[in-house]
Amino acid sequence: MFNWDKEWNISFAGCGFRSIYHLGALSCLLQWVPHLVHGAAKIGGASSGCLVAAALTVGIPIDQFCAEVLTMAKEARKHTLGVFHPTFSLLRTVRSSLLQKLPEDAHLRASGRLCVSLTRMADRKNVLVSEFDSREELIQVLMCSCFFPVYCGFIPPSYRGVHYMDGALSNNMPLFEQRNTITVAPFSGESDICPIEGTFNFFEVHYGNVSIQVNTGNVHRICTSFLPPSAQMLAEICHNGYMDALRFLRERDLVRTPCLPPSLVEGVKLACCELVKKAELTGLNPTQEEHGWLDHSVTQNLPADIKRILCEACRESHDDVTLWSQLTQFLPVKGVFYLLTILMLPLELTCILTKR
Repeated sequence: MFNWDKEWNISFAGCGFRSIYHLGALSCLLQWVPHLVHGAAKIGGASSGCLVAAALTVGIPIDQFCAEVLTMAKEARKHTLGVFHPTFSLLRTVRSSLLQKLPEDAHLRASGRLCVSLTRMADRKNVLVSEFDSREELIQVLMCSCFFPVYCGFIPPSYRGVHYMDGALSNNMPLFEQRNTITVAPFSGESDICPIEGTFNFFEVHYGNVSIQVNTGNVHRICTSFLPPSAQMLAEICHNGYMDALRFLRERDLVRTPCLPPSLVEGVKLACCELVKKAELTGLNPTQEEHGWLDHSVTQNLPADIKRILCEACRESHDDVTLWSQLTQFLPVKGVFYLLTILMLPLELTCILTKR
């Protein structure tokens, strides 16, 4: 049983593009036991996990955050080298999103409740930040926690004149040491909400307060944390987070009658897959090929707002598939494109540096 008499915290591990797993888990908690989220004393996170924690503390709806993750992944996948292409900056994209989404009083809402993990560049020591003097300072802290060297660039951001880097490098699960902390991680291990791997595990690796089992499933999960998955795979990851959170609630006898906050209930549109089902009932009978962009089993348990965003993203990616894009999937053609990209990189870098 969960101890409601004591204070509890929630902590989200850094996981790159797999942060959509956290959103699936949160949608489950908000649907079944919303007080478990709203009543948490502190919400912590490192790297992409701190962005999820920040969205919760300042009041950004998780469906909007879900749309941002899908958009960033889509933008990164447009480039031949993905996130490593010189014209794409993941950190700049994150900052632009924060400037657009964070309310003016975000620092006041986050102070005292949000806990962000940072790694100081000078001595590699971990620093936890929970107080923010301004909205810009909050953004600086979040940017520092998301900066992974080389992957996000070579010049680290600073906070109060000190350079920091990804908090996951020193403490990927802030508040872990405090009792009654609910830990969420998209890697199979010992976290409260995490995937369960059916394969045999030889041993576990403990890094940054996160337990990660050594198996092929986690190798794939780590790779897709850095390399943006397709919209279909992101939808599956989100659904897995929902089901793992539901298992956590059932094991602790916390499942009650579904209770969605009013803001999530009012004005929710039907997901496109539900619109197709409605069309079938009215006699339009669309074919499976017209709705082949997303498997119904991946979305059937998710709330309608999350389901709609995932389904629309998968439909857009399905609509973007042309004869030319199919042709470029052949291995010889891809090899030629990669070779041309490598040859063109010096020219592109020269152009970028000249513009700057």
